[in-house]
Amino acid sequence: MLVSIISLAVTLLCLKGPANSLTPDGDVCLQGDPSQMPTQDFAQLHTEAESGDAIAQLKLALAYESGVGVSQDDRLAALWYRKAAEQGNSDAQDTLGSKYLVGQGLEQDKKEAVNWFRKSARQGNANAMYHLGVAYYNGDGVAVDDGLSYAWFILASEAGNQSAQEAAKRAEAELKPMRVDRAFERIAEMYEKGGSLPENQAEAIRWWTRAAARGDQDAQVGLGLALVKGLGTSADLAKGRHLCNQAAKVNDHRAEYCMGYIYQRGLGVTQDAKKARSWYGQAASKGELQAIRSLALMEATGDGGKIDRAGAFLLYAKLAETGDQGALHSLAKLRSEITPKEWELLQNPLLQLRIDPSKLDLVLRQIDAK
Repeated sequence: MLVSIISLAVTLLCLKGPANSLTPDGDVCLQGDPSQMPTQDFAQLHTEAESGDAIAQLKLALAYESGVGVSQDDRLAALWYRKAAEQGNSDAQDTLGSKYLVGQGLEQDKKEAVNWFRKSARQGNANAMYHLGVAYYNGDGVAVDDGLSYAWFILASEAGNQSAQEAAKRAEAELKPMRVDRAFERIAEMYEKGGSLPENQAEAIRWWTRAAARGDQDAQVGLGLALVKGLGTSADLAKGRHLCNQAAKVNDHRAEYCMGYIYQRGLGVTQDAKKARSWYGQAASKGELQAIRSLALMEATGDGGKIDRAGAFLLYAKLAETGDQGALHSLAKLRSEITPKEWELLQNPLLQLRIDPSKLDLVLRQIDAK
């Protein structure tokens, strides 16, 4: 069983940071014999911290935490960690997360701890990545997710955290091969979409490839899409089309979207809007959001078949329910084009989607008026 390495009482006189930390040289240290440090040095440090110097704020937090040159004070330590963290210092963000996790110097809040770990990890902080792995393993501030825990351990290990290397080995031994594959996919998705990690298509390709090499079909489709679109690598239409086509034969919805994308743009095949619309339709029926978006536009414009404003309206309505703001604007535009008869036909389908047509109509008219 993995255990959290975060301790309730860790005295840090020298905080080691990753190579890409916001700390200039990667390290923040309080130099010299603590008992010999002149009072004026701390006065100067405090002045610099008050002026907004993030490194000084971090050093002052370390001083209060350890009781070096000042009375030990967990509350003041947490306060200065927060000030540095709010300025984007990844070491401070990670440490503040640890304080929230155990309630040291502030009220315990495990969800807030995860928020700070995530901010720090997004900057490449290996310790924060490791702490996220621990959080997902133990269910601290997030739901237990062994696969995502393993993903963060792998990322932390690659970033140089030694504890994560052992944690990743132990976690992998507990996971079924399919769960390991999914962890690699999730890393690829994080890099592909941005969010928990900075968008990096080249890294996404690396992780899609790693999972695909293990025979994982979802990863093969992810790799196929990337190759078709030329994301993070030179486009390889033949290989990308092959990967998507193979998965589409077993009704994989992302592969069906990929085939629609290929035929709509004529990527290595004769452009065929009708085939594209058909492939998008198959994927959209399974809930593939990208396919729903593409199909809605084709139905609204009549690309690849007849114009179907009512059908497009329902598709955009489904997208809007997921929080897609672009879909709302497309709905507003369509609403101004839809005939009274088409609007009448939409009443029951909208109600089946648990959407009040009159309320939606009011919202869309307000959007259209702006």
